[in-house]
Amino acid sequence: MDAAKIKRDLAWLQRYPHFDQRPASIVEFLGPGYLDIESRIRPGIRESLIDIFGEESNGERIAKYRWGMYTGGIGIGKTTVASIILPYMVHWVLCLRDPQGYFNLLPGSRIAFMQMSTSAKQVIDVAFGDIFARIKHADWFVNNYPYDTKYTKVIKFAKDVWIIPGDSTETSFEGYNILGGILEEADSHKQTKDKDYADVGYDTINARIDSRFQDRGFLLVIGQMKKGDGFANRKYNEFLNEPHAYTKRMTIWESLGWEKFLRPNGERDSFLYDTKRKSIIPTGAAALITNSNMLEIPNVYKKNFETNPEKALRDLAGIPPATEDPFISLTDKIDDCIDRWNERNPDVGSPVTDSPTRPKLEHWFTCRDSLKRAMHIDLAVSGDGDALGLAMGHVSAVKEIDGELKPYIIIDMMYRVKAAPGTEILLQDIRHLIYALRDDRKFKIRDVTMDGFQSTDTMQQLKRRRFRAEYLSVDRNKNPYEDLREAIYEGRLEFPEYYTYVASGATERVQIAVKELTELTDTGKKIDHPPNGSKDLADALAGVVYTLMGARSYSRGVTPAQMDSHEIDVRESYSKDSDDWGSGFSHPALRGTGGMTAPLPPSGSSAIGILGLGSGTGRRR
Repeated sequence: MDAAKIKRDLAWLQRYPHFDQRPASIVEFLGPGYLDIESRIRPGIRESLIDIFGEESNGERIAKYRWGMYTGGIGIGKTTVASIILPYMVHWVLCLRDPQGYFNLLPGSRIAFMQMSTSAKQVIDVAFGDIFARIKHADWFVNNYPYDTKYTKVIKFAKDVWIIPGDSTETSFEGYNILGGILEEADSHKQTKDKDYADVGYDTINARIDSRFQDRGFLLVIGQMKKGDGFANRKYNEFLNEPHAYTKRMTIWESLGWEKFLRPNGERDSFLYDTKRKSIIPTGAAALITNSNMLEIPNVYKKNFETNPEKALRDLAGIPPATEDPFISLTDKIDDCIDRWNERNPDVGSPVTDSPTRPKLEHWFTCRDSLKRAMHIDLAVSGDGDALGLAMGHVSAVKEIDGELKPYIIIDMMYRVKAAPGTEILLQDIRHLIYALRDDRKFKIRDVTMDGFQSTDTMQQLKRRRFRAEYLSVDRNKNPYEDLREAIYEGRLEFPEYYTYVASGATERVQIAVKELTELTDTGKKIDHPPNGSKDLADALAGVVYTLMGARSYSRGVTPAQMDSHEIDVRESYSKDSDDWGSGFSHPALRGTGGMTAPLPPSGSSAIGILGLGSGTGRRR
């Protein structure tokens, strides 16, 4: 027997007399006498366990943190982590003289640790197998607190300490005082339009820990981030700003340890990768670049990132796409649209203010050219449903791509309004906005297309005012979104930044167009948004681009000064009597509404008001 160890343990027990014996540190718990698996634990997993529990035995709380998030690529050892953490927390509690007394519970109260998955059967069939294996072969449990073999679907120990399975329903935890828990498969739980059951399960476990153990429990979320708008990514970002939460997003090579990816001279055999632009950074340029999007990756995975970057980022690096099956996978191209607009208009902010319920146009937003404009409106009325989205755009030039002339499209304004709860959007206000844009702010609006069951009356009113108003659905026909994606990928689209609040009462502004575009997914039948997401402005952008792609008449009057060197003067590229973009090219929009165009923001300021909706501050941002 190690006399020095006995002395240290006795000194520790004097400091913490509520323990029968000193709990092992997490490092000791991996070694002989306990789990005896230290030599088979990956470096990345060992490091995370130490981060969560500390290097020494903790006599005051079960973990250093109240919450935790462990995520990353496929195969990083998420199941292994769960099979170690739950037995360790049980070990810590069993070392207490009187666990119920220590936590101010009545004698006989059950102290439980929960392993929650998508279903109780999933836990029993998969996760419990690993936990049973850890405990069954651990000398400490065998010699001190063997589990009760009469129970097969739960693990029961002395002192009324339990490990129980559960699923993400609100009733699966009844009757237990939950001190710690693991929610696994974070992004695979059942979802409905109104509810994500991962949220339900998490909130229920968390509330039970709070009500019975206050800040002395520990709840860990484990699972791969499958999409940017999923539960796992939301919790990860929430915990990043919580000082009492642990967060770890681990790549597969971090889990295995960099020592497995070294050259003979001891240097890392790796390359640098820009995760935002999804491109390899040349060796010579790497020393000149420092940004948060740069990731060092072993060369053994280089082919994965070259052939399928989205899948490699998600499965190997643990970086999710905005949605599980993104319609626009090259999301950096969306940012390029804003960058081009800002380069063209360096001192001009959004033409629209950030109010979600009463957005206004800035005073300076007036037209300074004679180019035709096009507009699409995704109609909405009730505050309980979608928002209304509106966009206006024009063709500034044509661009030659692979021998084909295609329009270069500028979106001059995006406008989103969400009715406050219990109120409705007055469509007459939207019509007054359109009238003012044409009559007061001098935008030559040629066509207005719209989607929505309330569109009939608005179209009739617009036609009376000599607008070409037509119905265009971007849900029944995927071509508008295909045109939008093509324009984004080919660098033929630009639009301004537009920050707003998702709804009245929201506290954080978002770049709503960027958010909607990155979250789009192709369901097969249509392009849709994720649960609890939106695509009102994305629909408006798709409608405008679709119309502008279909008609040549929007390019008339463009001057060479408005074009970059790679663009072609549209006046030299079409026949006066033709709406066709080029020989052999016919766009589906030509069979319905014509083209649409949007204005460039002006360089001066003007103070023309908006009928019914007011105007902005008159200050350029």
